[in-house]
Amino acid sequence: MHKPEKLKQIGSRRAAPTGRAALSTQQLHEHLYDRLPELQLIYDTAPVGLAFLSLDCRYVQINQRLTEICGISVADHIGRSVRETVPAVAAQVEQLVQAIVDTGEPVTGVEVRGQKADRSNADHVWITNWHPLRNAEGRIIGINVVAEDITERKRSEAALRELNETLEQRVQAETYERLQIWNVSQDLLVIADSDGRFLNVNPAWTATLGWPEAELIGRTLLWMLHPDDRENAHAETKRLAAGHVTQRFLTRVRHKDGSYRWLSWKAAQDKGCIYGVARDVTELRDAENKLLEARQELAQVSRRTTLAAMSAAIAHEIRQPLGAIVTNANAGLRWLDRSTPDLAEVRDTLKHISADGHRASEVIQSVRAMFAKSDPVGAPLDANELIRETIAMASDELEAAKIDVQLELDQLPMIPAHRGQLQQVVLNILTNAAESMRNVEDRARTLRVRSKPFNSAGVAVSVQDSGTGIDPEHAERIFDAFFTTKNNGMGMGLAICRSIVEAHGGTLSVSPGVPYGSVFHIVLPGIQ
Repeated sequence: MHKPEKLKQIGSRRAAPTGRAALSTQQLHEHLYDRLPELQLIYDTAPVGLAFLSLDCRYVQINQRLTEICGISVADHIGRSVRETVPAVAAQVEQLVQAIVDTGEPVTGVEVRGQKADRSNADHVWITNWHPLRNAEGRIIGINVVAEDITERKRSEAALRELNETLEQRVQAETYERLQIWNVSQDLLVIADSDGRFLNVNPAWTATLGWPEAELIGRTLLWMLHPDDRENAHAETKRLAAGHVTQRFLTRVRHKDGSYRWLSWKAAQDKGCIYGVARDVTELRDAENKLLEARQELAQVSRRTTLAAMSAAIAHEIRQPLGAIVTNANAGLRWLDRSTPDLAEVRDTLKHISADGHRASEVIQSVRAMFAKSDPVGAPLDANELIRETIAMASDELEAAKIDVQLELDQLPMIPAHRGQLQQVVLNILTNAAESMRNVEDRARTLRVRSKPFNSAGVAVSVQDSGTGIDPEHAERIFDAFFTTKNNGMGMGLAICRSIVEAHGGTLSVSPGVPYGSVFHIVLPGIQ
């Protein structure tokens, strides 16, 4: 096919500038149909809008897709000018055609919006490209127009642009918020590499420890640590690098003035960096120590007060039976000193002495009961409930000492017991266990309390700690009255505990723990 020749013939017949369907334009249209039928096939099947304009801006050819811009049929376009069909864009089209004629260059990327009279497609957008058609001599004889509906693309671009703007605003806002948190946080924030070298620190480091940022970046924490904490801190850094998470790890860090501050750490490793948060707990630590000392002192005062009161009460109440014993003993001696001893009187006197001795014992038991709760002796008691209640009473002290309490309580029978007295026994043993683990740093501080039935009706309770244990040389003496290994102890606690347990018909003993600490064993009989 010789398209240039045919188009040359078409282009040599210029359309008239006026009239709805000038003859020359109609002839061009018919000639295009007759001589280029394959062009019509392209127009009908193309997925884009196509048109051919004469140089006076009249439609020589147009396909159905392009008519969607203005809503006018194909037939009503042919021979008519752009100004007649879409007057709103006529001036723009005429300028484009004139520019192409003047420069000989195509114009591309021109956006056009829908032009239907009812404005039903006003939000639709087409991208148009305008190319000159030349004859064999190179003269421009018309303009080919290609239009692609990019409405959905524009909507997607607008939505994406809005989303990007929203995301950018959100990122900026979150970045600002994080920066503000970083700057105003009173906690010490740090980012370090896997070896613990500081990459970034927040201003709280300077406010809390006095060290400027420049003296911290590129260095590890080890040089600031208390000498006793360096080994543990180095091991914790290795654990972090291996992927473990640090929870409440305590270290002492040197202030620039030479003093040390207690820091409680939480840290995690991610993508080769360690992210840490440290809180200054120096005041809290001091307050906990003072509170613990106050509690211990109060407990000591309470025990001493109770012991003094009990001693005074026993001395007062036992004076009469002791006096009777002395009197009867003197009387018995006098009966024996006679030339003929009156053995019947001596025997009677000794009976009185025995009775007074039993009465003295009853006085002591009665006074002891005065200093306990008023539950009647022999009332049925749930030992497991007593254990839980006593641990709850001591929970503050146990938590302050960071002791992990583990309960292994089996189903138990009820036993006859004095609740207040047995609770004092369990509390005393728990307190001693906590004190024995106070200085333990190289292992977990664990307190394990077990209970199980004993001889069907009785119960057996054991309290095991991971403390320093009991010197074997002292194991046989720790239940003796006034024997103590504590600096400020009175040596009465375990002695009274054993007395209470034995008063219930039970036993209290101790054995070494495995691998650390001690195990106290309480065995109580059941209902007979």
